[in-house]
Amino acid sequence: MQKRLGSLLVAVGAVWLAAISSAAAAETTLVGAAEEGDRATVMGLLAKGADPNGAGPDGTTAIMWAASNDDPDLVRALIKAGANVKLKNQFGTSALTEAAIIGSTPVIDALLKAGADPNTKNPEGETPLMTAARSGHVEAARRLLASGADINAKEDFGGQSAVMWAAAQGQAEMVKFLASEGADVNARGVVRQWERKIITEPRPKDMNKGGFTPLLYAAREGCVECARHLIAAGADPDLEDPDRITPLTMALLNLHFQFAAYMIEAGADVDKWDFFGRSPLYMAADVSTLPTKGNGAMAVIPSEDRVAALDVAKMLLEAGANPNLQLKRRPPYRDVPQDRGGDTILAQGATPLLRAARAGDAPLVDLLLKHGAIVNLPSKEGVTPLMAAAGVEFGTRVTRGRNRTNEGVLATMRLLLDAGADINARMVTESGSVAVDGASQRAAAAAGRGGRSSQVPSASAVPHQTALHGAAERGFTAFVKFLAENGADLNAKDANGRTALDLAKGIGVPGVKQPTREPFADTVSLLESLMAAKGITLSSAP
Repeated sequence: MQKRLGSLLVAVGAVWLAAISSAAAAETTLVGAAEEGDRATVMGLLAKGADPNGAGPDGTTAIMWAASNDDPDLVRALIKAGANVKLKNQFGTSALTEAAIIGSTPVIDALLKAGADPNTKNPEGETPLMTAARSGHVEAARRLLASGADINAKEDFGGQSAVMWAAAQGQAEMVKFLASEGADVNARGVVRQWERKIITEPRPKDMNKGGFTPLLYAAREGCVECARHLIAAGADPDLEDPDRITPLTMALLNLHFQFAAYMIEAGADVDKWDFFGRSPLYMAADVSTLPTKGNGAMAVIPSEDRVAALDVAKMLLEAGANPNLQLKRRPPYRDVPQDRGGDTILAQGATPLLRAARAGDAPLVDLLLKHGAIVNLPSKEGVTPLMAAAGVEFGTRVTRGRNRTNEGVLATMRLLLDAGADINARMVTESGSVAVDGASQRAAAAAGRGGRSSQVPSASAVPHQTALHGAAERGFTAFVKFLAENGADLNAKDANGRTALDLAKGIGVPGVKQPTREPFADTVSLLESLMAAKGITLSSAP
């Protein structure tokens, strides 16, 4: 009897397990058929009693797949069969989210009518409206707003709203629509106050702080039409990010010159400088000659705008920009592999004119001089625009001026001298002492590190050097000849007692793979002949 009862229980259990397995298989088949867009199979399985809320391994249900496949008829059939429109899978997505991605208004209408929450969020806090906004589906956004979607809701990580998503993706029509519906066009994302990091190098550690507005996103992407709609709706053209970068400066940083031109026309402040002291005019000068190809190329895409950086500089000056604003700190690296450790003179005190002169950008130098740029205004180290052009601190890792031409530099120096540049002006350093080595540079950084940045001379900065010293040390023979012909003091000595000839010979100049650099024979020969012609005794520093 006990044996027969045991057999009966086993049989019943087998039947029960088979039923469960059959139902699970049916649900899995239902989800699979929905994923494949096989409406007939889905309908057949529903007619046989398949659970409309059965889910796949990741929690995705048939109605989510139907929404993703833009099949409103199947969505309605699943709803009629009892599908729960509010379910989410393991990734936090819902059927409404899937419909918002593709902008299917028939599916959205069906889901909302069945009770889908227009403000449902994924794990990051993104709502269907944000999804529709970044995808550019205006009609989908309209349906969601009509059903109560919060137009100014923000996702949880970056605090970005729907209009920010739209601007960041360059969706101009979506920006226009959301602005017209009351989106906060001056909303700001989350500002991240990163804990200060201590590093061994005397430089700031800059990290993305967020805090962007819709207009800053539009500027980053170069969406001029987005900006038009935002400003028409009341966006502040000068609202800045945590580093005081305005939409105008942001556009120039990203080589969006047409956007920058529009911002000037829209009344943006043309002199508002950022945390580092970069004014819009300085930025225009900087991006005018970035190396974008060849040796030393930076990871930037050359602008294809019809408006050039020089055009923007002209617009800025005509709008009243001050050509003599100076950097307050050394700017952050633009491209770490190429930018790191070079361009040491482009730090505190550098002006747009000094930056343009460094690159031999004669057209921009001419423009700046005609609009009142001070020709002898030095940086904190005492570097003047003429010195920058001649080659002072023009090391092996420079990026600004890397692809400059002799013709451009000679034209630049001619313009500067004609404007009254002091050909024998001399460098200084913070301490006014002799050459600053790496150890004292680090010590100065440690002593003055009260914020994100400190200003110290480069390791090669030597007081009392002139433009001629800079040209000779780099073997720029054509520049040496030009300077000598225009009155440069051939016997001027730096703080280490070296003349331009000494530097051309490599005396006291470190080499790359040897203690001292090899002489520049042509430069040495030229200087020796020039000095001999003037009766200057040829002697070398100890």
